[in-house]
Amino acid sequence: MSRRRTNGARFEQQSGGLLLLGQAVELGEREMRMMMRRRALYVIGGAIIFAVVYALLSWLKYRAYMDARYDLGNMVQAVYNTAHGHFLEITTGDVEPRQMSRLGSHVDPILALFALPWLVWPSPVMLLVAQAAIVATGAWPSFRLATRVTRDPSAGAMLAGAYLLYPALGFLVLNEFHPVALATPLLLWAFLYMEEGRWLRAAVFLVLAAACKETVPLVIAFMGAYFALRKRSPWPIVVTALGAAWFASAVWVVIPHYNGGQSAFIARYGDYGSGAGEVAKNAVLNPVQTARDFLSASNLRYWLRLLWPLGFTSVLSPLTVLIALPEYALNALSTTVYQRRIEFHYTALEIPFLYAAAVLGVMRLWRWLGGGFRRAEGRMKGERVSRSTLALLVLACALAGNYFLGPLPFSLPGAAYDGSDYARTSHDVALDEAIALIPDGVAVSANNNAGAQLAARRVAYIFPYFEGADWVIVDQRHPFYYDKEDEALHAQALGQLVLDRRFQSVYAKDGVLVFKRVDAAGEPESPPDAVTSSPGADASPSP
Repeated sequence: MSRRRTNGARFEQQSGGLLLLGQAVELGEREMRMMMRRRALYVIGGAIIFAVVYALLSWLKYRAYMDARYDLGNMVQAVYNTAHGHFLEITTGDVEPRQMSRLGSHVDPILALFALPWLVWPSPVMLLVAQAAIVATGAWPSFRLATRVTRDPSAGAMLAGAYLLYPALGFLVLNEFHPVALATPLLLWAFLYMEEGRWLRAAVFLVLAAACKETVPLVIAFMGAYFALRKRSPWPIVVTALGAAWFASAVWVVIPHYNGGQSAFIARYGDYGSGAGEVAKNAVLNPVQTARDFLSASNLRYWLRLLWPLGFTSVLSPLTVLIALPEYALNALSTTVYQRRIEFHYTALEIPFLYAAAVLGVMRLWRWLGGGFRRAEGRMKGERVSRSTLALLVLACALAGNYFLGPLPFSLPGAAYDGSDYARTSHDVALDEAIALIPDGVAVSANNNAGAQLAARRVAYIFPYFEGADWVIVDQRHPFYYDKEDEALHAQALGQLVLDRRFQSVYAKDGVLVFKRVDAAGEPESPPDAVTSSPGADASPSP
């Protein structure tokens, strides 16, 4: 027979209390194992449903041209070129584009691992489906971590459900494809193994996570410091040192080596300086300005939308939340407003630690409600609310968050999204017909919104640049000038293309135009001289 043990607290009723204060009952070892197996089935089932639903929604977005060259097309071209012998090579979106390693933009070499599946399934949809499946695997370390901390598999399963329903996670999967999204489950695995003291296993996931983006190692460095405090051990400081060294190498060695200069994304922090070191120094030396930016209205709204779908339980474990401090700072101080919206991928390095903090926060709240405020758990007076009840409340908050904020198409009053948000139009059919005209492998210039479908080639330009292209596709309904919509500049560039005698119009329908180069030796009637605005480093927001 399985046995239960208690923490020694007597059942009692406090006068005037709203809830009874009873014994805190713990599961016996055998009962714990049996319940773990049963609850594991629910978690695995939930992860499968998540992967299927979000893979389907990602496909619907893709076929409705809601993804773009920035950023899905960039990843597609890097994977395609790697699969064909050109390691992570991309065509830049500069005024004068060039072939460059993606490592000159972001240090995310994990992209190269997708070259092999690309040979089997050569489609951007493969990346979208793989992303949904990989992020879904984070449900398992979420379950194990929550069960370990709460000592209640039912609570662990419900908290894993909260992970899957967390609105920012859903948007992370649907915001095209970004390697940093893969760091979310990888960091959860690493957190779990570091919590269990299984350092070699943790190291595997830390290395994989660090390969997802150059900022991940800095978060890992904070993670090492956190576990050094939590475990009262100096060994996690090794993780801190290695993470800091990896970050410094990526930012000051790898990116400049492949880019011929610093990352273009530094421009987002122009108020603090012109280089990574200068930005960091000025952010520290000008605390008033930094604090003002941190507490701006857009940041407060952003953090509110991150916290309330977890029932604000994350704030009860503030040190865990602070592991992602580098990422909070990057988002808070950026001039790019999309970095402060949960609809984009900039939450990838915040989600794992907000979730872990929520798990620890649930236990802290449970102790406080049981009279254990600022006391050891063994000195609790009893249990006022069970751990599974608190976990259920967090799950309910996550479900409500997804309904009012998240991407699932509930198609009910008050829901943030419905089925029409993923529907195709007749204009999308015209884009399909236009793209079908363009041969594989030729150099192409494409509107940003059509760029993802045409990026699987060695050279892929973005309109308005078309000098080196053999084919050009333009969408007047979506007047992108590089990665920003600008009707005036788009119309000016289109006018130059129409007057260029080297290109002939071969398709025109519903504002979608296709041009084919017919005379490589010809001279343009009106030389292109209006392309003077440099494209921004920001990714265009997805609908």
